[in-house]
Amino acid sequence: MRPLTVALACGPNVQAVARSLTQPMLSKQFIQQIVRPEPSSTVHHECRHCGCSVEKDVDECPQCGSDEIAAYDLE
Repeated sequence: MRPLTVALACGPNVQAVARSLTQPMLSKQFIQQIVRPEPSSTVHHECRHCGCSVEKDVDECPQCGSDEIAAYDLE
C-alpha cells in the first residue's frame, strides 16, 4: 500500500493555502499573542430573574427588564 501525498489527502490547493498562511502566522503580532495572550475576563454577568447573559455595563436585562444583574467571578 502506498502512502497518500499531502495534495491527495487534503485537496489540490493545500500547498497554496499553506504558503499563504505562513507569512501572517509568523508576524511579530501573532507571536506576541501566543507568548503573551491578553487575560480573558473571568466574570460572568447575568440577569437573576431570567438567567439571560448580559454585558458587564448593562443595568437592566434586555430580555425581561429586570434590574437585578448578578456578576459571578469564575476564577
